Order: sequence, then structure tokens, then C-alpha cells
Amino acid sequence: MQFLGNRYSGYWFPEIFLHSKGSVWGVGLGHDSSFERKLVEFGYDFCGFEPEFDCYRASSKEFRGLPVVLENYGLWDKSGHFKYTGENISIVNIFKLKESSENHLEIRSLWEVAAEKKIKDYSSPRVLKLNIEGAEREILLRMVAEPLEFEILIFQAEFLFHVGIRRIVEKISAFKDLQRILQGLTIQGWEVVDFSRHQITIIKSNYLQEKREQ
Repeated sequence: MQFLGNRYSGYWFPEIFLHSKGSVWGVGLGHDSSFERKLVEFGYDFCGFEPEFDCYRASSKEFRGLPVVLENYGLWDKSGHFKYTGENISIVNIFKLKESSENHLEIRSLWEVAAEKKIKDYSSPRVLKLNIEGAEREILLRMVAEPLEFEILIFQAEFLFHVGIRRIVEKISAFKDLQRILQGLTIQGWEVVDFSRHQITIIKSNYLQEKREQ
């Protein structure tokens, strides 16, 4: 594994795929997309999704002049306009928190956008990076039932860490969700190659084996 990016937005990436010239979908860009920028420098195609305008504007500056696609909407397991709660989108629903804003963000279904953009036509390995403040939970739960054409998934299980110890029941439930997600993806032929508090990386087993044998 090789670390790409910086301390704010870096991720560990399988070194054997660095020069594969695949494609990466960055779902949730924040104010820094150093990880995706580094993959672009290695020859990856990049499509980024960011619903919050200030973050979208920061990404536009970061990738100015580069042949990338940036969309000013987020991806989730459904489409619509949802209340923005400051640092997160779906944590309100997961932990039944009180909403803190009347602002709305445009969110679209990952499955809808994958069909619209014809994800199968993107170069492999197709990397899906999720950093969406807990909303990855719903995407991954649906991914178990409705797989998409990605070979590498990188995500932060932020739905485990967003609330304090007093919400222990919700935390236990969220951890069980993570176990169910990983078990379901393993049954589908995925392999966990990195698991830490800050990042989980899983790769299609057959694709990983082919690369190892090259």
C-alpha cells in the first residue's frame, strides 16, 4: 500500500494498481482532493461529486486546467434535495439527531448516475472513494444487494464515529451494519486489503488475483 495525498485527505492505495491508468469516482471532496489529484497525476481519469458549493468551488480551483469531471451534487442511495446539517448529510437519519439547518443540497442516486454516465465504459480498475460523513452506510448496504461495476472500494466508516459514547446503542447498531456490509461483499467476491479506523479498502478478489499474477 502507498499513501497518496496529505494528512487532511490522504488514503492508502494498493501499489500494484498505481500505474494501471484506471478511473476514480471521488464521492465527497471537501476542501482538499489531494488523493484524487495524485491518482490523476498517475494517469487515472477522475470524476468528482460534491454537493456543498464552497467545497465544489475549492475542487474546481484544485483541478483547474486538468481533464477531469466535477459535479456539484452528491451521491447517495437515493435522489432528492436533503437538508444540510453542517458537517454531515445522513447522520441525522442514522442517529435521529436534531436537524440544524434549512439549507438543502442536491443528492442523486449512485445507481442512477452510474447508469447515466455508463460506468462500465470507464477504464479499470474503477475506484469508488466514499467520504460522505456517514452517508456511505446506505450506499454500501445497497451495494451488497445491487453491485456496481467497481473493482476497488475505499471508504471511511464514519457512521461509527460521529456521535459520542452516550449513544452506545446506536454505535453498536452501526458496527453491526459494518459487519453485515463486509460479510455481504465478501460473499460477493470482495477481499478486504486494508482495515483501520480511518479507512477500509476492499478489492474484487478475481481482479486482485489477476493483477498479482501479472
